Amino acid sequence: MQDRWSNCLSTLEGHSASVWSVAFSHDSTRLASASDDRTVKVWDARSGECLSTIKVEEPLYSISFDSSDRCLRTGIGVIDISALPMLTPAMIGANPQIPQYQGVNLSAAGVWITYSSKKLLWLPSEYQPSCSAVLGNVIAIGVGSGRVWICEGQSSML
Repeated sequence: MQDRWSNCLSTLEGHSASVWSVAFSHDSTRLASASDDRTVKVWDARSGECLSTIKVEEPLYSISFDSSDRCLRTGIGVIDISALPMLTPAMIGANPQIPQYQGVNLSAAGVWITYSSKKLLWLPSEYQPSCSAVLGNVIAIGVGSGRVWICEGQSSML
C-alpha cells in the first residue's frame, strides 16, 4: 500500500519560505499555495507546472477558491485570478503579478477598510482588528478590547 502512494507523490517547488495554506480548485485542475514569502502560486494540479505567481502584501494563512474557481478567497481579500496570464517559468520569477482585491476588505496592516484595493476608512488603534469577517459590503471587526465593530459600506462610499 505504501508503494502505491509513493508513486503518486510529486513535489512542487518555487516558494522560498514556509507554505501555510493550499487549496484545490472545485474542478480539480488547479492548486493554489500561499507562503511566508508573500506569494501565492497557482499550479496545474496534474503536471505540477506553476501557472501564475501573485505577490501579496503579507503571508496568507488561509486560501480557498470561490465556487466559480475565478477568485481566491484569502484572509486579506478576494483575488481575481480569472484574468491572470498563464506564465512560463522564466516569466514567473522576473515579474510576479500584483493582485487587485475585490469588494470590501481590510488593508494588510489592518489600519484601513478598503474597497477594491482603494482606501476608504482609516481605523484608529482601538478599532484595529484581531480578526475580521466580510459579507457583501459589511465588515465585522473583532478588537482586542473584546468588542466587535460592524461597518456597512454605503453605495456612495463605494
